[in-house]
Amino acid sequence: MASAIQSSVDSRFGAGSGSAAGSGSGTRPDRPLPAGYAATLAPFAIALAETGEASTFVVRDGRLECRPGAEGAATCVELSQASFDGLRGDVESAAGLIYGNRARALRGDLMDFLQWEPALRWLYTGRPVYDPDTVDLRGRDGAPLDPARAFRPDDDREEMAHFLRTVGYVFVREVFSKEEVEQLQAEADTLRGLAREGDQESWWGKRRDGTSVLCRVLRAGSQPKMRSLHADPRIHHLAGLCEVPMELKIAADEKDGVTLLWKQPGVDEGLGDLPWHRDCGLGGHASMCPTAVISVFLGPNTPEAGELRFLPGSWQSSLPFQTADDARAPRGIAPPARAGDVTIHYGDGLHVAPPPTGTTGPFRSCVLLGFTRAGGGHHEGGRHYNDVLLGDESGQVADMKKVAARH
Repeated sequence: MASAIQSSVDSRFGAGSGSAAGSGSGTRPDRPLPAGYAATLAPFAIALAETGEASTFVVRDGRLECRPGAEGAATCVELSQASFDGLRGDVESAAGLIYGNRARALRGDLMDFLQWEPALRWLYTGRPVYDPDTVDLRGRDGAPLDPARAFRPDDDREEMAHFLRTVGYVFVREVFSKEEVEQLQAEADTLRGLAREGDQESWWGKRRDGTSVLCRVLRAGSQPKMRSLHADPRIHHLAGLCEVPMELKIAADEKDGVTLLWKQPGVDEGLGDLPWHRDCGLGGHASMCPTAVISVFLGPNTPEAGELRFLPGSWQSSLPFQTADDARAPRGIAPPARAGDVTIHYGDGLHVAPPPTGTTGPFRSCVLLGFTRAGGGHHEGGRHYNDVLLGDESGQVADMKKVAARH
């Protein structure tokens, strides 16, 4: 009798198929995975905690196969039946399960789970793996788009919407005045002074010498100018570029209603610097996406300041876990933003935040507002998927590789 995992593949592609590739989203059942990505995938097994049943996923000639048993798998991860069902339904994620202590390595390395996640999403939902060789970004007139293009607030709305829906982000210059930026910067200083390690409303990191540094405040809406952004028509005008109605589900003065981040040099522990990721990377894609994040820049977006980079055309695909300095990692596009400029990006669009190359500043700081499609939300009714990152008494948010190594 086929295992529950094997049956989940058969139910999608036909009983007894034994092998499958993703369909939909422009892929075909006979289309292989991108060769460069497929070459990184060693045999990987999932075992169900309730029954011990296991199946191994392998790649042969670029195509996925699911075999009974865990023999020959370099890594075997144990999940509950509910966690596995959530994973294949795209409401759970590898990172969310690892951070939430709901994935256990029976052998091997849990980082292999993150490496395999794009292939599993492709298998179960048809979402393609990002392949730079197939990205073709075109304007409404059929001409190639420049992914580094900057817009102005009064530019053609349909053109901006098409750019967002094609490239996955839009960069808009001079949305906020110098006076408004100064107000926001002053409130940022106030928030910095109020934050305390372990308050469960901020993210902290550590430098190599053990010094704690503040990286993010989650309740920036406690300050009046920050709070006003929640209802600012300029912000909602940009959110209206999305192809579906969007809403701010969390109130302005609540945690994650308005957040504020600072890039810090020399952060050795924590999430001050982020790998290539999607904003639904801790779960909830099928229940809340598309999401969109608007970033109001309070400082420069340069390598020295700790830049934010986007991967053009990636918002409808997947990418495995990669840090910015990984030899296989893409470069991406860093909008040359200055204080007062704004970006909007789809949460599914891959983006990265490497450490500053400078040591003296000024460093990048952004106010963030996160939109969810109207009617979307946490699949279990929870407050926020990022809550899995909180709880440490010191306020530290552990690096993904260190968390994976614990299990």
